[in-house]
Amino acid sequence: MNKYVVLLRGINVGGHNKLPMADLRNLLTNNGYTNVSTYIQSGNVLLSSEKNSVEISTHIILLIETEFSYNIPVITLTTDELKTCFLENPYAQKEQDIKFLHVTFLDSLPKQELVKSLNINTYNNDAYQVLGKCIYLYTPDGFAKTKFNNTQFEKKLHTVTTTRNWRTITKLIDLII
Repeated sequence: MNKYVVLLRGINVGGHNKLPMADLRNLLTNNGYTNVSTYIQSGNVLLSSEKNSVEISTHIILLIETEFSYNIPVITLTTDELKTCFLENPYAQKEQDIKFLHVTFLDSLPKQELVKSLNINTYNNDAYQVLGKCIYLYTPDGFAKTKFNNTQFEKKLHTVTTTRNWRTITKLIDLII
């Protein structure tokens, strides 16, 4: 069995796509996943499976659509992928306050020419860096003021995305170790 971190986008945000985590855990457990646990209400799931990341994402999208009638993007990471993401954050060494750090996960590796031509408007001192399937975000004026958003990255990089704050990433790392 391999351990995975499954990230659902747009769950329980602003009263939309309400999905109790207990219901999600039960759905996944009843459909063959083991060691299922969740962290906070925003769709962070830890589980074990014999399937690969793509199979898990595809299956969970179908399960949620069938059971709850939500079309939710899902990105599944191996524990090694999450650890690598955690270790490679170029802003983590420079910034003591993790509330200014976020990461946008990409479902697939974008074409290099799309990454090179990526031009996202930034707000004041915002910065971003694409490394593999992660976009590291630095928002020293706060995430609420940033111009960064999933839709913008998806359009320009032609892949599904979901974003988490660094506090969540740190907690997920603690939970998988």
